Amino acid sequence: MGNSLFQSICRIGIFMICAQAVVHFRPKEAYEKYLKLLVSVMVLIQVFLPIGSFLLGDGRRDAVNALEQFGQELEQGMQEGAEDAADADEILEKMTLEEVLRRMEEEKERDRGEQGGQERTEETGSQSRDSQAGPGQEDETSGQHSESAPQPIAPVVIEPIGPLHKDG
Repeated sequence: MGNSLFQSICRIGIFMICAQAVVHFRPKEAYEKYLKLLVSVMVLIQVFLPIGSFLLGDGRRDAVNALEQFGQELEQGMQEGAEDAADADEILEKMTLEEVLRRMEEEKERDRGEQGGQERTEETGSQSRDSQAGPGQEDETSGQHSESAPQPIAPVVIEPIGPLHKDG
């Protein structure tokens, strides 16, 4: 369809150039208006032949087939876009959950560090907390291994928030 339209445009362009050459090299000025009339009718015929065959013949079927194919490609693209959006939402939710868990762990570590700081102020004697740690123990404030069993982290449930505007 597109190729035949391009060929028609090329033919019309070449014809107009040749027609202008014929009008320019006319034998007498009296023939100019007749030549221009003849050329314009021929150009109109060349324009309407491809349009007529498109509207009345196989061009209509080709256009319908092309539109159906375009519609199918558009539907497929929309489905792929919806799948990509769902995947992106899932990844974002996982990343948000991981960030919340990480912050909770940091907060627990900070709380442990504050409790350790309070214990240091209550200690008597010249021994520091680092010197009290045995060979299998590390300082709890630094976040490293200690003999106490790690406490499991409770899962966080994130509930969706309702609409932000009020109805009514």
